[in-house]
Amino acid sequence: MLRSHGCATLVQVKSQRPYDHFLRPVALAPEKAVTTAIEFRRAFSLDRCELNVYETRQATNGVHLTFDGFTITSMLRGKKVLHVGDEQHLLDYVPGQTMLVPSNGSMDIDFPDATPWKPTQCTALVIDQAHFTRQLDYLNEQRPMPDGQPWTIDPARPFLQNDEELARLSDRMVRVLSGTDPLKDILADLLLKEIALAIIRLQNRADVFHNGADAPWNLRFKAVVEHIRRNLTEPIAVQRLCELAGMSRSAFYRAFTDQFGMGPNQLVLHERINHAKQLLRLPDVPVKEVCYASGFSDPNYFARLFKKMEGVTPGQFRQGNA
Repeated sequence: MLRSHGCATLVQVKSQRPYDHFLRPVALAPEKAVTTAIEFRRAFSLDRCELNVYETRQATNGVHLTFDGFTITSMLRGKKVLHVGDEQHLLDYVPGQTMLVPSNGSMDIDFPDATPWKPTQCTALVIDQAHFTRQLDYLNEQRPMPDGQPWTIDPARPFLQNDEELARLSDRMVRVLSGTDPLKDILADLLLKEIALAIIRLQNRADVFHNGADAPWNLRFKAVVEHIRRNLTEPIAVQRLCELAGMSRSAFYRAFTDQFGMGPNQLVLHERINHAKQLLRLPDVPVKEVCYASGFSDPNYFARLFKKMEGVTPGQFRQGNA
């Protein structure tokens, strides 16, 4: 399907990833090898997937990219501005984020801040659509969801905030595809299954906050999710969640973790931090009040947890979203 345009092994730069949901940047291409300042590409290919690493060293607007297969792009350095949707809304695309592009999809990109000494860098993992569909089929055959509904990825919801798991898997995929292991095809297939599941769980968790009862899950978890959303500022008993789901405690934990990639207590913390982020965008609400309104009783614990999960303090988050 795809052909390689590079053979050197990429070196990931560990010291430049500030927190867990950032993918590690890779070493920049040697200056003498760079043939264009705008989206210079290194590619590492297998029969059914290809890893592209793009670097831009010059500010420019209106760059158009098209991909042959289902594509998972992730930012490593700098900032791009994406033109999104028919009305062409502008969206900042920065490290810590991933974007899904359907097969034969495309994107238009601006590079407002790129310079030779501060380039942008991103990866684009392009997967043959039929092969990617087979990865989802494998998940559905081996571990169907409790209500029999299939695992699915919705390309209409393309933007993801990475979590530690997706960042870890993506880092490994970079190493595998750019390496020299003779079994890299097998390793890549195993990683694709894990990446597909990580993306599904990220989309499911995003639906908890954004769509609630309208999210496309089975009825058991709709009641659970609505209870969490409506009681964020109160103690939430796991036993009550089990009752709403109609499951024993062990069955509930297993099914819940399958669906969301984390236990119910962890998801409650994620929801409270998501709620806090919305409140922090309101400049007149003091950070201490944001803490209490998001279900936390200790401002110091809130600040530590927020920084652990978001990479910045609540005050820094507010400044960056003013």
